[in-house]
Amino acid sequence: MSGFRPLSPHAPYGRRPLLYQPAGNNSAPSGGSFVSRLFGDKTMKQISMQVNQGNLVKSLKFSFTNQTTVLGELLQNARRADATAVQFEFAPETNILQITDDGCGISSLETLLTVAESGWDADVVAQEHPFGIGFLSALFACRHIAVVSKNGRISVNTEDVLAFKPVTVFPVTDWDGITRITMIGVEFESKLIESTLKRFAKGFPIPVFFNGESLEREHALDSGLDFIDTEVGSIHLVGLDKPDGAHYAFEVYLQGLPIYRSHLYCSTTHIVHLDSARFHARLPDRDKLIDESDVLKLIKAALRQAIESRLLQLKSTLSAQDFVQFFDMMRHWGLSALLNDVDVLPQQAVCKITSYPVCNSELYGCFTAYPKKPVTRAEVESRQVEIVDIEGDIQSDGAARFMFAWMRDSLIYYGHLDNGHWIHSMIRYLDEEEVTVDLVHETHISQFKGSWVWVDVKFCDAYRIRIGNDVVEIADHAFYQGSGNGDCIVMPKDDGSAAVLNQVSTFQSEHDDYQEATHDTDCDDFATFVIANVLKDPSHAFQRLLPSFQGCPALYGKAFEVVLDDNGEVASVTAV
Repeated sequence: MSGFRPLSPHAPYGRRPLLYQPAGNNSAPSGGSFVSRLFGDKTMKQISMQVNQGNLVKSLKFSFTNQTTVLGELLQNARRADATAVQFEFAPETNILQITDDGCGISSLETLLTVAESGWDADVVAQEHPFGIGFLSALFACRHIAVVSKNGRISVNTEDVLAFKPVTVFPVTDWDGITRITMIGVEFESKLIESTLKRFAKGFPIPVFFNGESLEREHALDSGLDFIDTEVGSIHLVGLDKPDGAHYAFEVYLQGLPIYRSHLYCSTTHIVHLDSARFHARLPDRDKLIDESDVLKLIKAALRQAIESRLLQLKSTLSAQDFVQFFDMMRHWGLSALLNDVDVLPQQAVCKITSYPVCNSELYGCFTAYPKKPVTRAEVESRQVEIVDIEGDIQSDGAARFMFAWMRDSLIYYGHLDNGHWIHSMIRYLDEEEVTVDLVHETHISQFKGSWVWVDVKFCDAYRIRIGNDVVEIADHAFYQGSGNGDCIVMPKDDGSAAVLNQVSTFQSEHDDYQEATHDTDCDDFATFVIANVLKDPSHAFQRLLPSFQGCPALYGKAFEVVLDDNGEVASVTAV
C-alpha cells in the first residue's frame, strides 16, 4: 500500500485513527472525507440478507436426517387436525402410499405449499411450535403427490412443486370428511414403513393403522397406564408395584412421538410425555430435543421426585421387610436416606462369604451372596449377626481377613446406604484392626516353582487368625498371606488342593489376557507338590514330584541314583 504507513501502537486510546493514514500527514485536510479520498467517488450502497428460494428448498432435502421423517409429519398433521384415527395403506407392487384421516381438513392448500407457514391456529402454534416445513418431507419422499381435502384437491409431480411451478387447485364440492394424501413412487420398503409406524405409534394419542391393522399404543396417555402430572409433563412409573430392580431406564415422547430413550435394550422403562408448550424438538426431523442435556437433567429430577413420592406412600403401608426390597431403586435414584429410620437392612447392602475367597471373582467365580433374608437392627445390636467391612485386596493384603469373616459367618457391608443410616455405628472395620496369624505345629517351608507362580509354602497342622479378641482356627483351607505380608502360602494338613493359587494370582498377562492353560498346569503341579510335601515316606514324596519320562525311550528300564542338595536342587544323577 504505497503512500501509507502503519499507525503507532502507542496512540492514545480514543484518538487512534481507523487503520492506516497517509504517510507524513496526520490531519485530514479540507476537501472531502477520509473515506471518499481513500476510495474515490464510488457510490456507497446498503445490502441485506436475501434468500435464493430455489437453492434453499433443494438444500432442505439434505437437512432431514431420516428419510422416514415424513411418516411422523403425516401423523402430526392428522393429530393436529383433531382426527380420531389415521390410516396408512401401502401397495408395494406400485409403491403407492395413501394416508387418510377424519380430521378437520386442510383449510388452504396454498398454505400447505408455503415453506415456514404452518397454517395451524393460534393455540396449536403456541403449544407445539410447528415449523411449517413438514410437508416438504412428503415432496422429497415421492415422485407424484395428490391431496384431497375440504377446500380443494391437487395432483402434481413433486419436482414441479419444488421448482416453484404453478399448481392448479381444483375445487371439491362433495368432500366426505376424509383428507387423503396419496404419494406415488415412494422409495420406502413395506417393512421399513411398518417398523417406523410401530415405533411412532407406541406413544401416539390417536389410533394408527397400517394396511388395516391397528398398531399397539402401549405408551400412549390413553393406554390405561397410570400417569402423574409433573413439572416436565406426564410420567408413568414402573417397578413400584413389586420390587424387581433399579428401573433406571426411561423413554421420552414429545407430541406423541418418541424423541429419546435412555437405554436401548431395557424392556421396562419409565414413560415421559413432555409438555410441548415448554419443550421443543430440533428442526426439521424432531428426533432430538433442543438443549437435550439440560432437558434430561430436568426429566431425571422429575422422575426422582415422583419415585420418592411413591416410595413414601409405600413406606407408610408396607412392612419394613417388604419396603427394603425396593433398595435397588432407592440406591439408583439417590433415595437411600428413606431407609435411615427403617429397622431392617436390605439384603443387597450386605453379603455373606459362601465359598473359598479368591482374588478375582470374575475369573474364578463369585464367593459371596446376599443373605437369604433381611437382617434386623435388633440382630445386629445384640451381636447375633456381625457386620464387617473389608476394603483390602487379597493379592496385596492377603486373605486373612476374608478367611476370618468366612469362618465367623460375618456379613460384609457392601455400601450404598446413606451416611445417616444406623448401620454405620455398628460396622466392624477389619482393615483398622491388627491381624496376627499363628501356625499350629509348623513342619517345614518349601518353595513352589510353577510356570507362573513362584511362592514359599509353610506347611503346618492348622493356623489361627486373631483379630482383636477373636480367634478362628482353620485346618482345612490354605490361605495366601499377600505380597505385602511375607508373600507366602500357609498350607494346613487337611487341604490337599491347589485352590489357594486363586488367591495368589489372576494368571492374567499385562494385556489382561487370562492364561487358562498356564493356570491349569500350575494347579496340577501345585497339587502334586503339596502331596509330595505332606507324605511321610520320602520315596513316595520323591515319586510324586518326578516328571513323566514317556517322551524319552532311551531312559526306559534304566535305574539312577539322584542326590539332592540342602535346597532341594539336584546335585548329581548317576546311572546304576
